[in-house]
Amino acid sequence: MQYKWNIRIFFSVLLCVGASACSGGNSNPRSDDGGVDFVDGATPPCEGGTEGVCVLGDGGVIIQTPDGGTTHCFFIQCDGKVTACGDCSDNDGDGLVDNNDPECLGPCDNYEGEELLSGVGGETGEQCKADCYFDFGNGAGDDDCHWSRSCDPLMPKVQCTYDEGLLGGKDCPETQSQLCDDVCAPLTPNGCDCFGCCTFPELAGMGPGGGDGYVYIGSESGCTFETVTDPASCQACTPAASCLNTCGRCEICLGKPTIPEDCFPGTGGSGGSGGMGGSGGGDRCPVDKQVCGLPGDDPCPSGTFCLTGCCTEIVVQ
Repeated sequence: MQYKWNIRIFFSVLLCVGASACSGGNSNPRSDDGGVDFVDGATPPCEGGTEGVCVLGDGGVIIQTPDGGTTHCFFIQCDGKVTACGDCSDNDGDGLVDNNDPECLGPCDNYEGEELLSGVGGETGEQCKADCYFDFGNGAGDDDCHWSRSCDPLMPKVQCTYDEGLLGGKDCPETQSQLCDDVCAPLTPNGCDCFGCCTFPELAGMGPGGGDGYVYIGSESGCTFETVTDPASCQACTPAASCLNTCGRCEICLGKPTIPEDCFPGTGGSGGSGGMGGSGGGDRCPVDKQVCGLPGDDPCPSGTFCLTGCCTEIVVQ
């Protein structure tokens, strides 16, 4: 059975590097839940790219870029699925693919459109409880991250009335478990907490006491990069300190695709330090992560995703 792969606009042609590179591999049919299951089978023909995706020996494909060149894209699996932000396809037709599209919030994001939705996970099925916004899964069982929107005095979900008595309890712990830190923290973009409460440059000084403002990017009214200052679209929220990845001065963050010149090595800048998962001492990334996302940076290796400037390996549960 042949499977057609819909790659729009500039990415409608998939190129194969040598016939020998395409002699084996996997076809990648879409599954019913919107992800893509890796299954055994012969790779479809590479000519034209309309009958499937040519999977190279290293797990990637060659795709055309808007400038007429080519780039090597790696399929990324998250919980055994390849989502919209890891399928080497321009799903929203904006000319940007996967981790080159700022609307992709990570490798587990299954929605590549304007709204900053994850497409999977983020809520537990109970109206006010939340789990990791950025992994693939609904409910806290797979990551052990716990939070309730009722612990936020700003009430980003109006139906979740603030209850101060929940603070410090099992629904809103002062610290998250090691499992949550291992699974969700690496997938959380700079500038966000684990539960989708994020800051943007436009919100500087708009928070309580003149600090940075935060908004819930999963707001039901549709939060986008263009509407982060519109409370009707992006409801204000209070980040959970137990699982917060702050946005350091020398870090790429949501809505902040560039960094000051003095943040680069050898420029004499002092830089700044990030929070959970962030970098310190003016570095763009922790010492164990490769930098990415800026001109001149090397592409991320197979099995990693360029998440707010750092090649991030997905933790498989």
